[in-house]
Amino acid sequence: MRLLNRWHQGAGLLRRKLHQSGFLAAIIIVSLAATVARVPSALGDEPLKRIVSLNLCTDQLVMMLVGPERIAAVSHMALDPKLSVLADTAAGLPIIYGQAEEVYLLKPDLVVSGSFHLSASVDILRRLGVTVEEFPAANSFADIRVNVRRMGRLLGASEKAEALIAALDEKLNQISKERGQRAAIAALYYANSYTSGMDTLASEVVELAGFINLASKLGLSGTGELPLEVLVMERPDLVVTGASYSAPALAQEIFSHPALTYLERSTGRAGVEEKFWICGTPFTVEAVEALVAARGQLPARAAFVEGGSTDIAADIGGAPQRAKRP
Repeated sequence: MRLLNRWHQGAGLLRRKLHQSGFLAAIIIVSLAATVARVPSALGDEPLKRIVSLNLCTDQLVMMLVGPERIAAVSHMALDPKLSVLADTAAGLPIIYGQAEEVYLLKPDLVVSGSFHLSASVDILRRLGVTVEEFPAANSFADIRVNVRRMGRLLGASEKAEALIAALDEKLNQISKERGQRAAIAALYYANSYTSGMDTLASEVVELAGFINLASKLGLSGTGELPLEVLVMERPDLVVTGASYSAPALAQEIFSHPALTYLERSTGRAGVEEKFWICGTPFTVEAVEALVAARGQLPARAAFVEGGSTDIAADIGGAPQRAKRP
């Protein structure tokens, strides 16, 4: 009798488990069906009406290609006018901070993001059946064209994308006709003495403006450190820096170094707003235009600083260390 009772208890438990499993299976099937229903939109079969962007760079592309009525949210970084060209547009849109929960509650048709961050949120969203498309960082103007075209196809805005690319190419062609032919060297110099060398978008911007990039000349690839003593000894025609921080920062103390002050007495210095080239977008051409303008204002290269000697160490008040190639 005890054995029979245990059998009945076990059978009841099994029925309850099966019932629960069936209920869970039904939820999964419904979720999958909803996912499948959303996929055609992401492929461009019908206009997407709830687009969410998780990344500053994809924010810019989305806002350039579609109207605000189709954007469910952009990242909080899109509001920063120092980083976002379209900060005013973003101010009228819902803002998110990259959390999977907040994105999922928006019921997006499509989520776009950079391929280099928020991997945990992207993974969770995909597990929940949300269509997510990731975009790599643009390291060249060719990459910009690829990303703009791809975003245009995803959003059903291919014509607008092609128009943006055509306008970009027209500006670049005009720049190539108008820029001077005199050889000049520019050094990109960021906080903490960092610079950009070969195979970077910043380097191509410099080259399209008619300069030789000092970091590339020194054999540096990607982003790396450019020691101040190397910068001073190389004496480029132009030093290109970013915008200063609003608050004091150790990372920018290098900009007040006497050696850099000395260098600027015999060379030019240009500040290009980060928002134009922190992301690879059609707006990046404005960074090229800014450097072309700076190039046109460069003085003729002098053998020595006016009112000073040809001895660099004497001019800056001490002997610099021997330059070390990065």
